[in-house]
Parts: sequence; C-alpha cells; structure tokens
Amino acid sequence: MKLIGKFDIRELAERFGTPLYVYDKEKIVANYNKLYLSFSRYFKKFSIHYSVKANSNIHILEVLRSLGAGADCSSPFELRLALLAGFKPEKIVYTGNYESLEDLEYVSQHNVSINLDDITSFWRLKKVTNPEFVSFRVNPGIGKGGFEGITTGGADAKFGVPYEMLYQAYSDAKASGVKRFGIHIMTGSNILEPFYFAEVLEKLMRISGRIFKELQIKPEYIDIGGGLGVPYTDEDMELDIETSVRLLSEVFFEYIERYDLGLPELKIEPGRFLVANAGYLVCKVTGIKNGYKKFIGLDAGMNILIRPALYGATHRVKIYGKDGVVQMVQICGQICENSDILGKNVPVPEIVEGDIAIFLDVGAYCFSMASSYNGRPLPAEVLVDDNSVMEIRRRQTFEDFVSSMILTHLD
Repeated sequence: MKLIGKFDIRELAERFGTPLYVYDKEKIVANYNKLYLSFSRYFKKFSIHYSVKANSNIHILEVLRSLGAGADCSSPFELRLALLAGFKPEKIVYTGNYESLEDLEYVSQHNVSINLDDITSFWRLKKVTNPEFVSFRVNPGIGKGGFEGITTGGADAKFGVPYEMLYQAYSDAKASGVKRFGIHIMTGSNILEPFYFAEVLEKLMRISGRIFKELQIKPEYIDIGGGLGVPYTDEDMELDIETSVRLLSEVFFEYIERYDLGLPELKIEPGRFLVANAGYLVCKVTGIKNGYKKFIGLDAGMNILIRPALYGATHRVKIYGKDGVVQMVQICGQICENSDILGKNVPVPEIVEGDIAIFLDVGAYCFSMASSYNGRPLPAEVLVDDNSVMEIRRRQTFEDFVSSMILTHLD
C-alpha cells in the first residue's frame, strides 16, 4: 500500500509527522450516497442523522452536512459542535443517557428532538421545561454487537426503557400534557447481518404498536438508531444494505398499517458505516524486539487507537511499499500498559525500523476516543480530497497539554 486517495503515504507522513490520522473525503461521500440511495428506494419519509460520536472533527461534520445529513448528538459539546458545523436544530436529534439536569436544560434550549433514555429522564426534563414533544429509547430485551462492549440492548445493557415499562412511560408523558411523540431503539453496533435490523424493528413495532394504538398516539418518527456494520477483517462479509433496507421497509409498513400509526418518518443514526473505512492511521516503526514473541513497536499506541485494548477489536495493517507474509508478530505502542497491543499474531512482510505502518478502517471511534495518556500528544488529522490535502487538526503540543492546568502557583 502506497496511496490514500491520490496521495503518497510516505509524503503525507513526512509533511505532517506520525502518528497521523488521514481521512478520504471521497469515501465518505460514496458511503453516504450508497446509504441514501438504498433508503430512498423504499421510503419517502426518512432522514439520515450522522452519529457525531463516531468522529467529531468539525470538518467531517461539515462534509456530511453538505451532503444533506442531519446530526445525532449525545452530549452538550457534541450539540455545540453540530450547531457550529452548520446543522439546523430541526436536523439534529439528541440521544443521551443518564442525562443531568444541566444537560437537559442546555439541550432543551435549542429546539432539537430528544430521545430520552428512561422515564426518570422525562421527569428531569419536566423540571427544566414543559416539553411538547417526547421520544423514549426502548430496550427491547435483546441486543447484539460486533463485540460485547458495543452491545446496547438486552438485560445487561445500561440503555433505554425496559419494554415492560414502555406503556407507563408514554402514558405518563401524555397525561403530563405532551402532544407529540416519537420512539427510538438502538441495540448494538457493527452489525453485519442484514436480517437483524428488521428483526429488531419488528419487536419494537409489536411492543409499541399496541401501546400507541391504545393511547391514541401517532408517532412523528420511528428512530432505529445506527449499528450498520463494516468489515474489519478480510473474512468479514460486507453488510448487504439493499437487503437490510428492503426487509426494514416490509416490517415498517406492515406494522404502521396494522396499528394505524399514520406515516411516521424513519430516522437512522449511522456513524461507523459512513466514516470507518475512510480513515487510516499512519505511524512509524520505532523498535523491533525479539523476546518471547516478536514485537513491532510503533509511535502510536492504545492512547491513539484504543479499540483493540478496549474491545479486542481487529484492524488490518499494511506496511508501506511491502507485500507478502514472512512472519507473525505482535504490534504494540509505547504506552506503559501490557494491554497496549494493537494487533496480535499479525501476518506481515519483513519489517525494519523506520518503516511506515498503516491501520485501516479507523475513521470511526478511534480519534474520538484518543487521549494523551502517558503524556503522548494527540496526533494530527488530515482530510484528502481529489487533488487537495487539508490539515483539519494540528498535532497537540506540550502547551496544549498543560493549557487547562492551573499553573499560577509554580515558581
């Protein structure tokens, strides 16, 4: 591998330094268009809200806003970023959990749709405003994810109103004067099975349809969250989006007709699907150790790419200008933790110090979870587009690192 888009990776590394996150705008655009076209074949009323948590660089947000996407935010800072990137309030949904009074007070001031995580969330919201619109996030009792840590539905999940309590949630909200409603579900992330989304939607519709009919509620939207997966290994099958959407539409229209729910808008909140495969982490080999195992040390560690340590996630690795497999190695960083292993038993060609290593599919949940642990600076980020390269975040400096510390007492 030598190129990202039309740009030589070694030249990017020399110009901007390593470690370095590089994003390919053309891939983001292609991912969005693919998703939009699939949904537009089956739904007249739908909206795509990019999940800001996946990658919150404001330049990435601007790319997706320019394509017509809305935003899905999970904190006041994410909401502020979305507004700063130019998203209109009516194009923003807010889906938090264990929301504080301060969070709800700030969010309620901006006229965005709020998906509440619990009945108690509603009563906290009532303390700061008198909402006209309410949507609850449902835990349907089932969930799935590419890894246990990203499963967000089921008995062990911390998210959503248990489905047995959903009637009480909507009944209480309606009795309190709420006139308009929606509903939200999100049971897991990085799903590659096309049948799964329709199965979850069917359970949601079976649960909520009867409740809405009895309470005479016609929801304005049904928000099925995100979870659309991407392959992280050569063995993974790409998600069949066309089949996923077709099956969703069959369930959606069957149940809104069965329970006379009108024609609610379908909302989706993809993050990973839109940006994961557009991201690359470019780093340099700093040391090679022949110990009990062979370790290839990089200038990027778990502070820069935490998914392998946090979830046991896998990212494919390429070596600049080299092909073939001659050895199996452990790839690690410079962090003082034994969990700082970015790849276990990775097949690679012959490697020497100074080689450039490139991690694939790091556009989502990578920089957004990075830290300066061990005093290692956050990397720069660049966006490539056709014949242009733009630095969209400069590398963290020591002055940045200490800028929020109180230093006035020091001599």
